[in-house]
Amino acid sequence: SELAWMEDIFSARDSVTAEAEKARSYYELYENIWKDLVCFPVPESASHKEATVSYENSWMFERTYGGSYGHEGTDLMADIQKNGYYPVLSISDGVVENIGWLEKGGWRIGIRSTHDVYFYYAHLDSYAEDFQKGDVIQAGQIIGYMGDTGYGKTEGTRGKFDVHLHLGIYVRTEELPELAVNPYWFLKYLEQHKLRCDF
Repeated sequence: SELAWMEDIFSARDSVTAEAEKARSYYELYENIWKDLVCFPVPESASHKEATVSYENSWMFERTYGGSYGHEGTDLMADIQKNGYYPVLSISDGVVENIGWLEKGGWRIGIRSTHDVYFYYAHLDSYAEDFQKGDVIQAGQIIGYMGDTGYGKTEGTRGKFDVHLHLGIYVRTEELPELAVNPYWFLKYLEQHKLRCDF
């Protein structure tokens, strides 16, 4: 009937409108990440050219500690395998939201940015300061040092993998309080914004 046909048209229109709104919302969330980015999370060494890091697009590669799951982040691997050697910088301004030990992430710090993006730095050897939740962080500030902590229920577990920094990026949506976003392409952009540090 004509009425059913009209209802189908309106239903389809509403569906397209809802999808467009959702797409616009996701676009804005990604825009917020770009707005926050200031510097690469590992500085260039002012005194040792060989102190570099490498990374690949390992988004959703399988991880198997404690079960099978996708890798929600990018691992920046240390070319010099030495705990506590590489400084880790905050790539954005923000506030410390989480800090301390996690079974998978080891010593980690989570910073909530100005634009409500959550930057997660894991497997740290140590922290640069005695940070507390609520502390204000500036982009480029040293927040810790790269390590190999994690993959253990016992606080301080080390040596289960090579020294590296796991960087995770999460945004919030109406449906999901933590939606993981691939950091790889943001890191590629930040290659142009490396700070120098004496280490």
